[in-house]
Amino acid sequence: MAPLSPMEMTHEISMDQMGKYTLRWTPGEDDIIFEVHVATKGYIGIGFSTNGGMKGSDVIIGGVDDATNEVYLTDRYATGNTVPQVDASQDVKLLGGYQNTTHTSLRFSRKWNTCDDKEDLELSKEDTVRLIWAYGAADPKNKDPMAISYHSQRGSKSIYLNEPRLQLPKMSADIKSWEIRSPNVQLPDNLTTLYWCKLFKIPRLTRKTHVIGYVPVISDDNIQHVHHILLYECHLPESEGYYEKWVDVDGAQCFSANMPVSWRYCNSPLVAWAIGGEGNFAPDNVGFPLGEEHGGATYFMMEMHYDNPNLRKGVVDNSGLRIYYTENLRQYDAGILMTGHKVTPMQIIPPRQQWFSVGICEAYDCFFKTSPETGINVFAGILHSHLLGRNITLRHVRDNKELPVVLRDLNYDFNFQETRNLKNELKVKRGDYLITECGLDSTARSKATFGDAEMLEDASRKWLESSA
Repeated sequence: MAPLSPMEMTHEISMDQMGKYTLRWTPGEDDIIFEVHVATKGYIGIGFSTNGGMKGSDVIIGGVDDATNEVYLTDRYATGNTVPQVDASQDVKLLGGYQNTTHTSLRFSRKWNTCDDKEDLELSKEDTVRLIWAYGAADPKNKDPMAISYHSQRGSKSIYLNEPRLQLPKMSADIKSWEIRSPNVQLPDNLTTLYWCKLFKIPRLTRKTHVIGYVPVISDDNIQHVHHILLYECHLPESEGYYEKWVDVDGAQCFSANMPVSWRYCNSPLVAWAIGGEGNFAPDNVGFPLGEEHGGATYFMMEMHYDNPNLRKGVVDNSGLRIYYTENLRQYDAGILMTGHKVTPMQIIPPRQQWFSVGICEAYDCFFKTSPETGINVFAGILHSHLLGRNITLRHVRDNKELPVVLRDLNYDFNFQETRNLKNELKVKRGDYLITECGLDSTARSKATFGDAEMLEDASRKWLESSA
């Protein structure tokens, strides 16, 4: 069978840790076109799940029959950890497929909302979507759709299906780059997950400078291990006395007893990148100032999340970020406004509960004291919670009337945090309110969860759980 006809796709991501399962897609107004390229001559599975699990998920299984070269594709639903049932309504459209000596490739389309409420999930254009994937070594026996062997590989991945593709700005001669990389971190071969933090100091500057964007710099050998990267501004009075001595240190396990206490004040995120992301750039008229004397930060902490599910030995990584900056100042300074529920020991989440926390950024304290009379323009945001977080909504109120929701993710995943660019800049005026609503799920916990210490250690707790 001939290869698929060329079709440019707007997005591409490796679903597994070994580069054997590649997903490409293009979101449209009514539907999405998908392509999967997998290192197997058997079947391919991809599904949409509310929590990353099999039960209740919406599954698509396809492949190329070895005997007849016939391409097959079926729309299914999963009732548990068993072979998914075939839907009564087939709501995926096969657009082509082929198989060679090593790989199977399929192209198909699927509507955002198939109107099949019983057996399909509606795909969100705004929320995190959890994809589940699998593949097997053999096709269904005798073309029986239920005679599918147990998958040889499987996993899950959280993504934004409808995120616009990165548009790189024109790189003029005045734009410089600053690379910050992990100091050849050696991944333990007895742990599946590692969070590593390292402190950095900005380049020497001669005058005020603007950061305009970033791209990830991932080692080709370690694409399967680098899960996400966060870059935080560090803010303490007379910061040099706290942070300068740590710049030449290789780093420490994040939020562990070995991490210096001062690093916990590195908590204003400037960059949030997750696997599959291409980077992010500010609008052409906006830049983030560098240096405390210019209203920015002089010291930054980079948090690297590594995965090593196969416990590979000898993995050493120096991945990181390339930050772009310029002395040709943009029209406006950008800053970071953090709004939400303050993390303190007084925030107590009882066990076995679906909980709801609300943080109100009220007009006077939040805006009037610090914002200009003309207000501020919001062009992007990062939704952030901890391990108990399940959904986040940022609301906007003016003159006692609620305006359109600013940001929302009803399927939040702690392990997937990326900058969300607003389609239209939001004007926040003096007198406005911003209300952050966080849905939390403690049903799996037998003890109360306290803010501050316990929530700051969510990352290390996840690391410890993975090593158990």
